Amino acid sequence: MKRTLLIAALALAAAAPAFAGKVVVAANSPQGTLDKAGVQAIFLGRTATVGGQPAVVVFQKGPVRAPFESGVVGRAGAQLASHWSRLVFTGRAKAPEEVANDAAVRAKVAATPGAIGYISDDAVDATVKVVFDF
Repeated sequence: MKRTLLIAALALAAAAPAFAGKVVVAANSPQGTLDKAGVQAIFLGRTATVGGQPAVVVFQKGPVRAPFESGVVGRAGAQLASHWSRLVFTGRAKAPEEVANDAAVRAKVAATPGAIGYISDDAVDATVKVVFDF
C-alpha cells in the first residue's frame, strides 16, 4: 500500500508542470532582455542599474518567489537575506523592496524608474515588459 502511494505521488510530481514566471520592468523602460547571469547580477546586488536608472530590486512573498530564488538566483531564504544584509550593511547596495504578490510587483515596477521584479506568467499585462523568462 505504501509503495503504491509513493509511486502515485511520484507520478503526479513528474506530471506537474514546472512553475513558470517572468522578470519584468516598466513597459517604457529602455532595458533590453537579460540572460540568467544578468538577472542574477541585478538580484544579487552586483549590478546597480536597470535601464540606465538606479536599480530598485523588488522581491515578492507570493508562490513565484521560491522557484525564482532557487532556480534563477541560486540562493534562497536565509542565505539570500544574509547576502543582502551584508550588502546593505557595507553600503554597497540599497535594500531590496518586498511586496505581497504579483499585482503589487506589477504596480511597483510600472511606477518606478529602474525597478525590476518577477511575476507569474499569467500576471503579465501592458504595464510591464518581460526581460527574462524562467
